[in-house]
Amino acid sequence: MAKVRTHLVDKKERYAIVGEFFEIVSNLKNKEDVFGFFVGLLSPSETLMLARRIQIAEMLLEENSYEEIRKKLKVSFQTIAKVYQWLHGENETYKKQIGNQLERKKRRMKSKSNVIRESLLDKYAHHRVIKSLLN
Repeated sequence: MAKVRTHLVDKKERYAIVGEFFEIVSNLKNKEDVFGFFVGLLSPSETLMLARRIQIAEMLLEENSYEEIRKKLKVSFQTIAKVYQWLHGENETYKKQIGNQLERKKRRMKSKSNVIRESLLDKYAHHRVIKSLLN
């Protein structure tokens, strides 16, 4: 998709176009609809670009430095700064949503590690002794 120079599009037209886009997104009923809509609409690079910004926000909330984020995600300082401004802007909803997502991720990771630990530690009798010591 070619880049659009936003300053060349009339402000009223831009407002109407973006408003219609968000109206469509807000009317999607479930996760599958949202997934299908964005997979069909966005190119793989656009999808990755948006997902990277969410990763940046998560890493900022985990108090990673700009340099750590830049090295790990291979993004510019400008992109990190823009996400920081978005995350810490007037509306705390973004920060809360990203924080909630981080908590869900941590719970999923913890439950996966517990399943692995349980299955391995339950396999042999001497492993069950170790398991009882851990609990």
